[in-house]
Amino acid sequence: MSEIKEGISRRNFLGGAGLAAIGAGMLGSGMLAGCAPAKTAGEKEGPSVSSESQGEWSGKSAYAQINPQEEIDASNSIGDLSKSEFARPFNIGKIEIANRFVKTAATSGVSNDEVQAVGYFGNIAKGGVGAVFVEGSYAFFDKIDTEYTVSTMGPDTRLTIEASPLEAVCKEIHSHNVPAFIQMKWGTPGLDNKWTNTPETGTQYMASEMTLDDIAMFTEDVANAARKLQAIGFDGIEINAAGNNTPGWFLSRFRNDRPADDPYGPASFESRTRFIGDLISGIKTACGEDFPVQVRMNGVEENDTDLGQDELISSVEESAELAKCLEAAGADSLHFILGVMGNHNAQFMGDGYFSGVGVAGANGFGTFFDFGKHFGGHLDGAHSGLGLMLGATEVIKKAVSIPVGAATYMDPAQAPDFFESALSDGRIDFLCINRPVANADNEYVHKFFENRLDEIRPCCRCLHCAADFGNHMGTTEGCRVNACKARAFTDEMPEGYEVPAGDGTKKVMVIGGGPAGMEAARVCAERGYSVSLYEKGALGGLLDFAESVKGKHEHLVQLKDWFVHQLDLAGVEVVTGKEVDAAFVREQKPDVVIVAVGGARQELGLSGTQATPVVPVSEFLMNEPGENVVVCGFNAQAYDTALYLLAHGKRVTIVANEPEEALGKGQSASLLGFTRPAFYAVGGRVLSMSTLDEVGDGEVKITNSAGVQLTLKADAVVNAVDMIPNTMLADELAGEFDVKCVGDCADPWDIQAAIATANLAARAC
Repeated sequence: MSEIKEGISRRNFLGGAGLAAIGAGMLGSGMLAGCAPAKTAGEKEGPSVSSESQGEWSGKSAYAQINPQEEIDASNSIGDLSKSEFARPFNIGKIEIANRFVKTAATSGVSNDEVQAVGYFGNIAKGGVGAVFVEGSYAFFDKIDTEYTVSTMGPDTRLTIEASPLEAVCKEIHSHNVPAFIQMKWGTPGLDNKWTNTPETGTQYMASEMTLDDIAMFTEDVANAARKLQAIGFDGIEINAAGNNTPGWFLSRFRNDRPADDPYGPASFESRTRFIGDLISGIKTACGEDFPVQVRMNGVEENDTDLGQDELISSVEESAELAKCLEAAGADSLHFILGVMGNHNAQFMGDGYFSGVGVAGANGFGTFFDFGKHFGGHLDGAHSGLGLMLGATEVIKKAVSIPVGAATYMDPAQAPDFFESALSDGRIDFLCINRPVANADNEYVHKFFENRLDEIRPCCRCLHCAADFGNHMGTTEGCRVNACKARAFTDEMPEGYEVPAGDGTKKVMVIGGGPAGMEAARVCAERGYSVSLYEKGALGGLLDFAESVKGKHEHLVQLKDWFVHQLDLAGVEVVTGKEVDAAFVREQKPDVVIVAVGGARQELGLSGTQATPVVPVSEFLMNEPGENVVVCGFNAQAYDTALYLLAHGKRVTIVANEPEEALGKGQSASLLGFTRPAFYAVGGRVLSMSTLDEVGDGEVKITNSAGVQLTLKADAVVNAVDMIPNTMLADELAGEFDVKCVGDCADPWDIQAAIATANLAARAC
């Protein structure tokens, strides 16, 4: 068990206010471009504010009141979860699924390399899910792909079914006694195909673009592909008729613009579902009537691009009628997602609507859903998207007798009682879950049924896993909390998911208790080393502060608590309240020193006034500023601070000597897709390629990108400029010890980068 020293109480160790200082900067950013040249660097930041001590400001913006958020009830009164509704088996066709956790098909970020693909899907199956649905982007179709579709990533990025790793993947999933299904999908944005008008502008796909010959070809090709997939071992098929995928163009009258008398037109529910019925019939003719087919479709739709213009979109009542037709056509189960027209990410990550504090419901187009009114009022928008689709599935389940599942923040570890009642009350039959089990913690289900909820590494819903192009670590489908995601069995992590055994007996000293330091200590201890961790404040770095600013939807304090518990389980000696210098390191005589003291904050080089103080970002929560606030910096900390201030009714200008596209750097591209338009919509002002020149009484002077000096009202200036590396201690120890510098002290960026660099460094010790 870990040991806590230096007189710090257990309560403070677990959740007290940390000291930001130099070592706390896990939300900092990398590129050096502040509001003005730095006067000094390496000075201490002031104390951060914990989620416990942070007082509520009185002001709230009108936007923050559209979908007010309530505390999620995390109760677990069930007792033994292995005997709960979650553990009860069910059937998809004649295939028995051992429990109610179904890993959905989703972009994995895994290549066609067989070792990597087998390791990824096998690790998920080993973790205890009831079924694994493999994504459909692994293989070409004979005609659809060769005649009609060319991937924008090049023709060689996908293989024929025979040449793909799918057979080995299927065999590996089965080795863990888990059924293997595979999704068939088509027409995803990013593909330049016959049925697309102008994909680069996001023009909607329309059903009229397919001729009757196209439909016949498509049906034949799908049947042939299903026969091949069955032959290599797959237990069933999922037809993706949701979102932007081709079969879904026919279901919604919004996209089905075929003539009224067309057999596949919008005149009746039967004609709208006929194309998918043809696909089901073709698959079952090719593979046998007992071969299961699941259909993925929109459960309830709303027009996000033109909010309120929803006459032609499918209400939940329409979806129920469509579901009845699909059951009659032979579908064995149904998987529902949120149906929106323009924001593709929201179609599979509807909880993205809750990505920014004070802008719950931001739909990516500068407008806001009111979940009490939009989507027919069937969605619960008060709990950060938790179980968002349950209101829709409750309606649809009354119309059909086949199993019904749904996606979007299906994370029962966050609220066991809530999801248990949804299953027992018959509102849903199975939980379609991806990010928590595929990315954050592959052992999620086993830990859940063993009542080890505090050992489940939480999914932060940061959306780094969703095609996060341009991120600092080079992994476009990485994971903030699990460095193995998209790295296992690559050159970065050739050993795969398992942490390699240690290289002999070593004494490892970790300096700094933010996410990077805790991850490094955890992994080194798992390798069998003797590990001590020193932190001059309390554990967590800026995670308490970050949750105070962001809100609880990213589970950052929960992540901190998970790390603390892991250190305890691993037997790491934890010493808080101890500032470490080179002399102390020499006294300890470690074999390896891992420095994780965080980055240093630059100074603005300007003095505040009594009327307009200059406040470090980690201190701005301590006292409510006046109405007008200037935030310096475009990094994640600055951006979150600006959103927080806007949510509390402040007038906010965010300024940096960087291009506008850098705003929010360090956040995932997908998350910014929701929150950036909202930032502007609620009145956030951005001055890019601009410098803060002077701070006066009640005003500041800023030179903008046109070279014009502006005078703005300002009651406070928040210094959230980029952090810079802080390697002084590491440099002093270099040559004497095996020193590794990780996280923000080496290269400030974000939490994902901090954890990843620490994990990789610990594996290399």
